[in-house]
Amino acid sequence: MNASAVMERRKGHAMKQFKIAYQFFFWGMIALIAGCAGGARHSLVPDYKAKPPRSIAVLPVLNETVNLKAPDAFRSLVHRRIAMKGYETPAIAHVDNRLQGKGIREAGQVNSLTPQELGKILGVDALLYTTVTEFSTTYLVAYSSMTVGARFELKDAKTGEKLWESDHQVKENKLGVDEKSMRDTLKFAALQAYTPYCQRVTNACLATLPNGPLYASSPKAGCLVPGGGK
Repeated sequence: MNASAVMERRKGHAMKQFKIAYQFFFWGMIALIAGCAGGARHSLVPDYKAKPPRSIAVLPVLNETVNLKAPDAFRSLVHRRIAMKGYETPAIAHVDNRLQGKGIREAGQVNSLTPQELGKILGVDALLYTTVTEFSTTYLVAYSSMTVGARFELKDAKTGEKLWESDHQVKENKLGVDEKSMRDTLKFAALQAYTPYCQRVTNACLATLPNGPLYASSPKAGCLVPGGGK
C-alpha cells in the first residue's frame, strides 16, 4: 500500500470517528434540551389556598423502575422539603411503624387502603404519594446520561380528593470527545450519583405546591413527634 493510500485511509477513519462523535453530541443535546426544558407539570384544586392541609404524611415511595435504591433516594428529600414549606409532617420512622402495625410493609401495599383509612392511622390532614418514574444511567463508549423522574400526588385524608399533583424529569448527558473527557464520561456513569438529580426533581415539583399554614410562623415548623403532637 503506497503512502497516498495510507493517508486516504487515515482520513476516512478520522472522518468516520468525527461523524460518530457528532451524532452523539447532536442527539445528546436534543435529549438534554428535552429533559431540562420548562418547569414541572402540575395541577392544583382551585380552593387549595383557602383551606390548605396543616399536616402531611410522606408515604413510602412507589418505584416504577428497576433500581431498588430509587425510593430511599427520594423519600428523605421529599420529607425535608415538605417540612420546609410549612407543613407539619410525621417522622418517616413513625409513619412506617404505624403502617406496619396495620400490615403495610411495602410501598406497593399502600394503595390497598383508602386515603381516609390512611389518614386515620397516621393522624394527618393529607397524604403525599410519590412514584419514581425514571432512575437510570446509560453508558455507550463516548456518551453517558443520567435520567431521574418522579410523580407526586397530594390527597385529602378526609375526602380522598386529589388536591395537587406534579411530575418532572431531569436528564444530564456527558460526551467524550478526547481521552480526558472520555474518562470523565466513564466516571460519571460509574459513580451513579443520583442524589443531586433527585433533589432537582423534588424541588421543581414541590415549588408548584403552595406553602403551608406554618410557613411564616416558625422556621422550625414541620416536625410532628411520634405521638402526633408538636
